[in-house]
Amino acid sequence: GTGNMKFMLNGALTLGTMDGANVEISQQVGQENIYIFGQTSDQVIHRYDAGDYIAAQWYEGDPNIRRAVDFLTSPQMLAAGHEENLKRLQNELIHKDWFQTLPDFNAYVVRKGQALSDYACDPMGWRRKCLINIAKAGFFSSDRTIAEYDRDIWHLGK
Repeated sequence: GTGNMKFMLNGALTLGTMDGANVEISQQVGQENIYIFGQTSDQVIHRYDAGDYIAAQWYEGDPNIRRAVDFLTSPQMLAAGHEENLKRLQNELIHKDWFQTLPDFNAYVVRKGQALSDYACDPMGWRRKCLINIAKAGFFSSDRTIAEYDRDIWHLGK
Protein backbone atom coordinates (compact mmCIF):
# COMPACT_ATOMS: atom_id res chain seq x y z
CA GLY A 1 0.00 0.00 0.00
CA THR A 2 2.51 2.62 1.05
CA GLY A 3 4.67 1.43 -1.82
CA ASN A 4 1.98 2.75 -4.16
CA MET A 5 2.30 6.14 -2.47
CA LYS A 6 6.01 6.11 -3.28
CA PHE A 7 5.30 5.08 -6.85
CA MET A 8 2.78 7.91 -7.32
CA LEU A 9 5.41 10.42 -6.17
CA ASN A 10 7.36 9.36 -9.26
CA GLY A 11 4.35 9.57 -11.57
CA ALA A 12 3.28 5.94 -11.56
CA LEU A 13 -0.42 5.25 -11.84
CA THR A 14 -1.85 2.74 -9.41
CA LEU A 15 -3.40 -0.48 -10.72
CA GLY A 16 -4.88 -2.12 -7.65
CA THR A 17 -7.82 -3.11 -5.52
CA MET A 18 -9.77 -0.64 -3.40
CA ASP A 19 -8.17 -1.36 -0.07
CA GLY A 20 -5.39 -0.07 2.15
CA ALA A 21 -3.51 2.94 0.87
CA ASN A 22 -5.27 2.73 -2.49
CA VAL A 23 -8.42 4.08 -0.83
CA GLU A 24 -6.57 7.23 0.23
CA ILE A 25 -4.74 7.53 -3.09
CA SER A 26 -8.05 7.31 -4.93
CA GLN A 27 -9.54 10.02 -2.73
CA GLN A 28 -6.62 12.31 -3.52
CA VAL A 29 -6.24 11.77 -7.27
CA GLY A 30 -9.84 10.97 -8.25
CA GLN A 31 -11.21 7.78 -9.82
CA GLU A 32 -10.20 8.93 -13.31
CA ASN A 33 -6.50 8.96 -12.34
CA ILE A 34 -6.20 5.51 -10.79
CA TYR A 35 -6.99 2.02 -12.09
CA ILE A 36 -9.08 0.19 -9.49
CA PHE A 37 -10.42 -3.31 -9.99
CA GLY A 38 -11.90 -6.21 -8.06
CA GLN A 39 -13.42 -6.61 -4.65
CA THR A 40 -13.35 -3.97 -1.95
CA SER A 41 -11.87 -4.80 1.42
CA ASP A 42 -15.42 -4.91 2.84
CA GLN A 43 -16.40 -7.54 0.26
CA VAL A 44 -13.34 -9.64 1.13
CA ILE A 45 -14.12 -9.37 4.84
CA HIS A 46 -17.73 -10.36 4.16
CA ARG A 47 -16.56 -13.49 2.32
CA TYR A 48 -14.35 -14.39 5.28
CA ASP A 49 -17.19 -13.81 7.73
CA ALA A 50 -19.58 -15.87 5.60
CA GLY A 51 -16.96 -18.58 5.11
CA ASP A 52 -18.11 -19.02 1.54
CA TYR A 53 -14.86 -18.49 -0.35
CA ILE A 54 -13.51 -21.70 -1.82
CA ALA A 55 -10.59 -20.97 -4.10
CA ALA A 56 -10.76 -24.35 -5.84
CA GLN A 57 -14.28 -23.54 -7.07
CA TRP A 58 -12.99 -20.37 -8.74
CA TYR A 59 -10.09 -22.30 -10.24
CA GLU A 60 -12.30 -25.12 -11.50
CA GLY A 61 -15.13 -22.87 -12.67
CA ASP A 62 -13.27 -20.29 -14.73
CA PRO A 63 -11.08 -21.28 -17.68
CA ASN A 64 -9.23 -17.93 -17.64
CA ILE A 65 -8.28 -18.36 -14.00
CA ARG A 66 -7.31 -21.98 -14.53
CA ARG A 67 -5.12 -21.08 -17.52
CA ALA A 68 -3.33 -18.36 -15.54
CA VAL A 69 -2.78 -20.51 -12.44
CA ASP A 70 -1.64 -23.47 -14.52
CA PHE A 71 0.84 -21.23 -16.32
CA LEU A 72 2.76 -20.98 -13.04
CA THR A 73 4.02 -24.54 -13.54
CA SER A 74 4.24 -24.43 -17.32
CA PRO A 75 7.52 -25.33 -19.03
CA GLN A 76 8.16 -21.62 -19.71
CA MET A 77 7.89 -20.70 -16.03
CA LEU A 78 9.75 -23.77 -14.79
CA ALA A 79 12.63 -22.87 -17.11
CA ALA A 80 12.84 -19.43 -15.49
CA GLY A 81 11.92 -20.14 -11.87
CA HIS A 82 12.34 -22.52 -8.98
CA GLU A 83 10.02 -25.51 -9.47
CA GLU A 84 9.26 -26.10 -5.79
CA ASN A 85 8.33 -22.46 -5.20
CA LEU A 86 6.18 -22.27 -8.33
CA LYS A 87 4.31 -25.46 -7.42
CA ARG A 88 3.83 -24.20 -3.87
CA LEU A 89 2.41 -20.91 -5.18
CA GLN A 90 0.06 -22.75 -7.53
CA ASN A 91 -1.11 -25.00 -4.69
CA GLU A 92 -1.67 -22.02 -2.38
CA LEU A 93 -3.79 -20.26 -5.00
CA ILE A 94 -5.94 -23.31 -5.67
CA HIS A 95 -6.41 -24.50 -2.10
CA LYS A 96 -6.07 -21.42 0.13
CA ASP A 97 -5.74 -18.07 -1.67
CA TRP A 98 -5.74 -16.16 1.63
CA PHE A 99 -5.88 -12.81 -0.18
CA GLN A 100 -8.76 -13.83 -2.48
CA THR A 101 -6.86 -13.01 -5.65
CA LEU A 102 -8.80 -15.39 -7.87
CA PRO A 103 -12.13 -13.48 -7.71
CA ASP A 104 -10.26 -10.35 -8.83
CA PHE A 105 -8.39 -11.95 -11.71
CA ASN A 106 -10.76 -11.22 -14.60
CA ALA A 107 -11.42 -7.67 -13.40
CA TYR A 108 -7.63 -7.18 -13.22
CA VAL A 109 -7.18 -8.33 -16.81
CA VAL A 110 -9.86 -5.90 -18.03
CA ARG A 111 -8.55 -2.94 -16.01
CA LYS A 112 -4.94 -3.61 -17.00
CA GLY A 113 -6.09 -3.67 -20.63
CA GLN A 114 -7.75 -0.30 -20.11
CA ALA A 115 -4.55 1.14 -18.62
CA LEU A 116 -2.47 -0.15 -21.52
CA SER A 117 -4.97 1.25 -24.01
CA ASP A 118 -5.01 4.63 -22.28
CA TYR A 119 -1.20 4.73 -22.37
CA ALA A 120 -1.05 3.82 -26.06
CA CYS A 121 -4.01 5.80 -27.38
CA ASP A 122 -3.93 8.94 -25.27
CA PRO A 123 -0.35 9.83 -24.33
CA MET A 124 -1.24 13.38 -23.27
CA GLY A 125 -4.07 12.10 -21.08
CA TRP A 126 -1.71 9.56 -19.57
CA ARG A 127 0.86 12.27 -18.81
CA ARG A 128 -1.84 14.38 -17.21
CA LYS A 129 -2.81 11.48 -14.93
CA CYS A 130 0.85 11.01 -14.01
CA LEU A 131 1.25 14.70 -13.21
CA ILE A 132 -1.89 14.69 -11.05
CA ASN A 133 -0.50 11.71 -9.13
CA ILE A 134 2.81 13.51 -8.56
CA ALA A 135 1.05 16.70 -7.45
CA LYS A 136 -1.29 14.87 -5.08
CA ALA A 137 1.46 12.72 -3.53
CA GLY A 138 2.42 15.56 -1.19
CA PHE A 139 -0.60 14.70 0.96
CA PHE A 140 1.23 11.55 2.03
CA SER A 141 4.23 13.37 3.47
CA SER A 142 5.74 11.95 6.62
CA ASP A 143 5.30 15.35 8.33
CA ARG A 144 1.51 15.21 7.94
CA THR A 145 1.36 11.54 8.84
CA ILE A 146 3.39 11.96 12.02
CA ALA A 147 1.37 15.03 13.03
CA GLU A 148 -1.85 13.01 12.60
CA TYR A 149 -0.45 10.06 14.56
CA ASP A 150 0.52 12.44 17.34
CA ARG A 151 -2.88 14.16 17.32
CA ASP A 152 -4.95 10.95 17.07
CA ILE A 153 -2.84 8.28 18.76
CA TRP A 154 0.30 9.34 20.61
CA HIS A 155 -0.81 12.70 22.06
CA LEU A 156 2.82 13.72 22.63
CA GLY A 157 2.39 17.33 21.51
CA LYS A 158 0.07 18.23 24.38
